[in-house]
Amino acid sequence: MVDVQHRIIDESYARDLLPTRGAEAHKWDVGGVIVVAGSPAYPGAALLTSRSAGRSGAGIVLLATSRSVIATVASAIPEVAYIPLPETESSSGARKASELIREHLERVTAIVIGPGLSADEASGNLLASLFGFGGGSESVRGRMGFGSDGPVPRGSEVAASTIFSDSDVNVVLDADGLNWLARQERWWEKLPAQRVVLTPHPGEMARLLDRPIEEITAEPVAVAAEAARMWSQTVLLKGGNAVVSNGETTLVADLAAASLATAGSGDVLAGVVGGLLAQTGSLVDSAALAVYVGPRAALRVEDRFGVLGVVAADLPDAMATELALLTA
Repeated sequence: MVDVQHRIIDESYARDLLPTRGAEAHKWDVGGVIVVAGSPAYPGAALLTSRSAGRSGAGIVLLATSRSVIATVASAIPEVAYIPLPETESSSGARKASELIREHLERVTAIVIGPGLSADEASGNLLASLFGFGGGSESVRGRMGFGSDGPVPRGSEVAASTIFSDSDVNVVLDADGLNWLARQERWWEKLPAQRVVLTPHPGEMARLLDRPIEEITAEPVAVAAEAARMWSQTVLLKGGNAVVSNGETTLVADLAAASLATAGSGDVLAGVVGGLLAQTGSLVDSAALAVYVGPRAALRVEDRFGVLGVVAADLPDAMATELALLTA
């Protein structure tokens, strides 16, 4: 694989990526984010992602999840608003859930999808309804009719009403969202270009590319850049020194932290990317700033608890502290 030109994300580079806000800013002006996360088995993922989005500066966080998850996490994140979703595996229930989420898209600028959703039929139906493929949704090509004149542009084979057709919102796709995507045939042809940040760890990247994980870990910079070009999206490849690429610009984190090998750290990272994306609108900048502060936050917590003692719940506040230090 060819060597890929890349830049290291150092303090100077990261400082230039920081969002700014004026004294007269309103929460909706700052940037709102919807988090679609959590399930009865993984309610903590919804909490961690939402808390991290808020701690990274999102003006308002809306958590779209089931009522049972809301009952579990609401007291721990009182600043979060909710979009209660029906608890059903039916396709009609998924369509209703999708409609409830899409009703709020005009007011937000980013949406994080995937942490803790689980791999059950209910989550698959919801994702298919949100993205407009993978679940039999009627496509633009189908509605245009057989033999329609002219080529169908890339990304037009999504359903008439999806998270992309309803708004200009950008998406952070993580965890179970990525695993669902990996099961969809030629999914990258069905997404509008540069509207999604994909945040795989090496195992998820191996599934997305249908390659051995050893190929991913051997050359992460080249793999991330190649995937970003092929998919026309932004890739944040986790593991060690994280890599961010949109196919043209490739960036590598200057630090890694062994303590990030803990359950829930990926949920925190997805929330931070979403919170920053809601404010800046830049996929690659938001991902780059997140992977700059992430290891530093982990090292900060290590100073208190050691490498073995870090848990994901420690990280959102530490992330906020690292962002604050960049403004000093």
